[in-house]
Amino acid sequence: MAEPKPEVPPEVALQRLTALAREAGAVARTDAALARGRARLIEEVERPVLPLAPRRVWLIPAALAPLLLILGLVWLRPAARLSYRIDDAAPADSYVLAEASGATARFSEGTTIRFAPGARGRIAAVTERGAQIHLESGAAHFEVVHLPEAEWVAEAGPFTVTVTGTEFELRWQHERLELTMESGSVAVRGPLVWGGVTLHGGQRLVADTGRRELTIVGPRADIDASAPEVGAPAEPEASARIDAPGMADAPEPDAPEPDAPAKTDAPARADAPAAAAPVPQTYRERVARGDFAGAIADAEARGIDATIDASPLSEVAALADAARYTGRNDLARRALLAERSRFAGSPEARSAAFLLGRMVEASSPAEAISWYEQYLSESPGGPLAAEALGRKMLVTRSSRGKDAARPVAEEYLARHPHGAFAGAAAEILGPP
Repeated sequence: MAEPKPEVPPEVALQRLTALAREAGAVARTDAALARGRARLIEEVERPVLPLAPRRVWLIPAALAPLLLILGLVWLRPAARLSYRIDDAAPADSYVLAEASGATARFSEGTTIRFAPGARGRIAAVTERGAQIHLESGAAHFEVVHLPEAEWVAEAGPFTVTVTGTEFELRWQHERLELTMESGSVAVRGPLVWGGVTLHGGQRLVADTGRRELTIVGPRADIDASAPEVGAPAEPEASARIDAPGMADAPEPDAPEPDAPAKTDAPARADAPAAAAPVPQTYRERVARGDFAGAIADAEARGIDATIDASPLSEVAALADAARYTGRNDLARRALLAERSRFAGSPEARSAAFLLGRMVEASSPAEAISWYEQYLSESPGGPLAAEALGRKMLVTRSSRGKDAARPVAEEYLARHPHGAFAGAAAEILGPP
């Protein structure tokens, strides 16, 4: 028969738990300290004691409450964001201006970004899972550590590169994007590839927005240059260049029946099966394949006015894209204005205001500013709001002078302190 266990007075148990609570609140919040505290708690709770008197039972939850609260705060605390340094610069210096020797941004989980000599960039945002990097000009080499749920985004001009764990080199210069993959995979979105293109190790993408050319060299690529909800077939070739109508648009000749006689001038039999008519391609499908000229030729054959007046929104938007990519600004303007008049209030109509501004920046700065203001009034939090405000600032400075651009620069920094145009805004607000 086991000997009776010694009784632990309730006051002693309460003192033990109170001391543990104080100790848990004093230790650093590290995994090791948390493990030790948890072990001590289990040890104290499992120590043998005799049942307490009924009037003392309430002391147990009262004593455990502070400790459980502290442990809960430790377990539920938000994860700390990544830290980084740029060579020997302080972490607050997020702007990168690489000199002759270049510059390297090193992140706490092991990711490194090496900016080539002369490159300019910015660490726009940092989270516990990754960062947003904006490359203003020049080249940068990315080595992103592959971790679960990593979130890394590289921006270069109007292009966005979504990264998980990979190594690649990115260059943005004179409206031309070059991306060379070494390992891993990324997704690229922007002009010519609005719906996205997925690149893998060994592939190289060149997107020239000035010439409206997209070239991908290397193994097979998964291309979808249309809107996200429209899927384009993957290109089977090792090199895909999207700057002319695709040969795949031409219908293949019908294969003769195995026992079909030689062709004669005799009329066809009435019961002979009719050849399947080729399925007409939509403008969105043509734009997805890079057949911009084909989309425009089809619209001209049907009649531009009739096409723009009768086509659904998706087709009018695709025709506007095809016209912009081929330099047909007259047609692009007509299609974009039709989006705004026929489909007022739609996301495409609001984006059309921004695109109309982009088209006339050089020829009519005042009109460009007006269109950017129109977009900002309709979509103050839209996906193009930061760029619209930044471009309004630059056009105002070039056309009206630095003093006229100061209020726009102040507004930009207040809304987007780490945006792509923050450097230009700070320059405008600097000494005259």
